Amino acid sequence: MVWLVTVCHDSAPILGPDGLLAKELPGYEHRPQQLTMSNVVSQAIAEGKHAVIEAPTGVGKSLAYLVPAALHAMRQKRKVVISTGTIALQEQLINKDIPTLQKVLPGLKAVLVKGRQNYISLRRLSHAASGQQALFDSREQAAEMQEIASWATHTDVGDRADLGYDPHPAVWRQVVSDANNCQGRRCPRFDECFFYRARKEIEDADILVVNHHLYFSDLSLRDEHAGILPAHDVVIFDEAHSLEDIATDHLGMSISDAQIRWFLDALWSSKGKGLVADHPLGSTRELVNLTRSAADRLWRDVAAYAIKAGEEAVQRIHVPDVVENSLSPALDELAKILRVAAEAADSADSANELKAQADRANGFAGSLRSLIGQQLERYIYYCTVPLSDRGAISLTANPLSVAELLRERLWEPTGTVILTSATLAADDSDRFLFLRKRLGLDEALCKRLDSPFDYQRQARLLLNETFIDPNSELYVRAVAQWLGDYLDQSLGGTFILFTSYRQMDQVYERISERLTRRSRLVVKQGGRMGRSQMLDIFKASGNGILFGTTSFWEGVDVQGEALQNVIIVKLPFETPGHPLIEARHQEIKRQGGNPFMERSVPEAILRLKQGVGRLIRTATDSGTVVILDPRILTKQYGRWFLKALPDMPTTRIRLDH
Repeated sequence: MVWLVTVCHDSAPILGPDGLLAKELPGYEHRPQQLTMSNVVSQAIAEGKHAVIEAPTGVGKSLAYLVPAALHAMRQKRKVVISTGTIALQEQLINKDIPTLQKVLPGLKAVLVKGRQNYISLRRLSHAASGQQALFDSREQAAEMQEIASWATHTDVGDRADLGYDPHPAVWRQVVSDANNCQGRRCPRFDECFFYRARKEIEDADILVVNHHLYFSDLSLRDEHAGILPAHDVVIFDEAHSLEDIATDHLGMSISDAQIRWFLDALWSSKGKGLVADHPLGSTRELVNLTRSAADRLWRDVAAYAIKAGEEAVQRIHVPDVVENSLSPALDELAKILRVAAEAADSADSANELKAQADRANGFAGSLRSLIGQQLERYIYYCTVPLSDRGAISLTANPLSVAELLRERLWEPTGTVILTSATLAADDSDRFLFLRKRLGLDEALCKRLDSPFDYQRQARLLLNETFIDPNSELYVRAVAQWLGDYLDQSLGGTFILFTSYRQMDQVYERISERLTRRSRLVVKQGGRMGRSQMLDIFKASGNGILFGTTSFWEGVDVQGEALQNVIIVKLPFETPGHPLIEARHQEIKRQGGNPFMERSVPEAILRLKQGVGRLIRTATDSGTVVILDPRILTKQYGRWFLKALPDMPTTRIRLDH
């Protein structure tokens, strides 16, 4: 049963036009949609219900949920968890929104929660420093270890982010806080431990800010009592449109050849370095090499099966159940001898390291048996085989549906779960049926807020009515020609969004020479620059052109003249051929449904809304959205895409071909 919200609760004294924030902050802007959303969140918490709220950009949804969350946490002495999809939003909450709220709620305490893998272990650091000659393959790694040791003497937090650079993985794995060999209160450095100091801050806080990956990692470990988040009865997922994908990954299982190779090299590498390099039991090193040979055979068999099956042209194939698993027994034997080595170790630290690696070997062995034996019901098993030497071969199991798993682990045991994002509705209804069905959320308060922006005044939409197959070479030529002409006339910053690197590269190759003759910055995803660096340069230019794929469709905030055009080359349908997508489509067919209309179209609508949402970020922004994919006009399903977009003046264009 779905309840439409009309009840008013207690956020007005803080968020209202005459509220505490209005009195405290000069120029405070009251937003009716923000207060409405806050009241929905208040009602859900008060009544112990879940809620789904679509809050377009500009609503101010962060403060809308922070106010009732803070009031509940402080009054009831119960922690509230807020989970985000991006680092940028975490930083906004911690550095801006929560400090703003603390001006009117001075007793409010909040902390950013990070996983254990972000913290250094002082005990492990000391042990690694004493044995670095045996551990590290190069002088550079040994020197970096000494830099980290020096940093550890003056850092206040022991968090990798405080280090100022990304340490080499081979160095960090020797010093990182590791649950497998943590001694807890028995550790001689416990009183100084950065990880447990951070845990103490968690215990003292009212609001815990995490990311979705940490939350679902924690959720998957709760049955083993290995999670790090304390008990809480309210969790708020901001940027909740990505929850199904993240839940699928974390409630599944995956092992790659790189993980196994990394693990074995840490024990005994080809250069004669590693944890057992100086150990007197030579049989340990011999067994590491035998295990490495077993691993090579396994991954070679998986890749050979892929080629034999005629799947060499695709990245992912179904896991063959005919591959012989010789690796799990080898890992079990390796675990046994590592435990024997631990008994003979000359120090408690060495013994702990060896036992931890034995546990890891047993864990890999069990996971491989589960994957190759396909032991989990209603999971989809497949492997990933890279098309080039770059990348890793991996075995993966993902749940066919996360709905039942989330009912058992999230919706039923948690008093209130709030889902919010700028894009949650895949149609023009207020019930979020598509989202709720996928996530197994049967009952929820539902609210869809209006945009505070005037799209009729601030934006316009251009639609291509020339039908050319968007997967054809002719379409690439026509798009490149049109883009060149359009960019000659349009001077504002421009995003050109693609759904594949291949088509992006094809268009870019045809237009790049023409663009170089213009005095405008052009950046393309897939080069040496990372996403953040590309965005910084693009914003600074004020008139740049950015060619981007999936990661630029969401979580990107460029305001003002720096972004005045968002050009979408193809409707963002799911990548065909992935075993998990195929299996989910087959399940819809089995139940008598239409997978294209019931899953592919709604998914693409949500992604399109995300892409379009890059343009108007403030009440003073203006610009143009261009959708070049003609299917939005020529196909019956196109009207559902158009219904989902903000109402703005629309003009039809044609591509030359």
